[in-house]
Amino acid sequence: MVARLFACAVLAALQASASTTGAPVTARYRVDQTLTQDIDATAAGKGKQSISFSTSSFLSLTLTDSVGGRTVRVVVDSMRGDSASPVPASVFDSARGAEFRAFLSSAGKLSELEAVKVSPAAYRVQGFLTDFFPWVKAGLKPGEQWADTSAKTTTDGTDSVVVRRVMTYRVLARESRATGKAMRVVSAYKSTVAGTQPTDNGPARIEGAGKGSGTYFVSRFRPC
Repeated sequence: MVARLFACAVLAALQASASTTGAPVTARYRVDQTLTQDIDATAAGKGKQSISFSTSSFLSLTLTDSVGGRTVRVVVDSMRGDSASPVPASVFDSARGAEFRAFLSSAGKLSELEAVKVSPAAYRVQGFLTDFFPWVKAGLKPGEQWADTSAKTTTDGTDSVVVRRVMTYRVLARESRATGKAMRVVSAYKSTVAGTQPTDNGPARIEGAGKGSGTYFVSRFRPC
């Protein structure tokens, strides 16, 4: 939540600058994640295991004015894990320089992120990048609500992982902010993950679920 609110505040300044100057504008972000994995290795005689660790990702995000909206470019500057991470430092290092691209329409709808050059570790950041750009409808009114659904498939040879997500938004009220009047929009999401992933011992079945929430302040139909 802290990372998302921070990103929203910085993004508002970035968008305002881009719309004023028309020149590409770049901002840097730090995003902290905590990941918990429950592994059922009963079939292999190892019982059930639980792993929890945290990662920090440093990103550079650039918006460039284009016809009908803005192009979006995200570059992973670096990633690192804490002392509990089972992922080797070399794997996190491989994420450096990974790049994603997308298009943000004038209606505030972000296209599907395109991985230009991405390592397996860098895919860890792809899921929350869309949270930087909440889909906000024009003409917001208190009490309105809507939903946005997405599905993303990542393939590696014969293995694939599908992440499905449902994001709901609800407008609470107009409030006074430092930058003027803004609508408070609360969001919540539920996601599922299913598929297979290659390991040293062959493909492993992956299943999981997640949920989260966020708060955005929208002024002139732009997140702030």
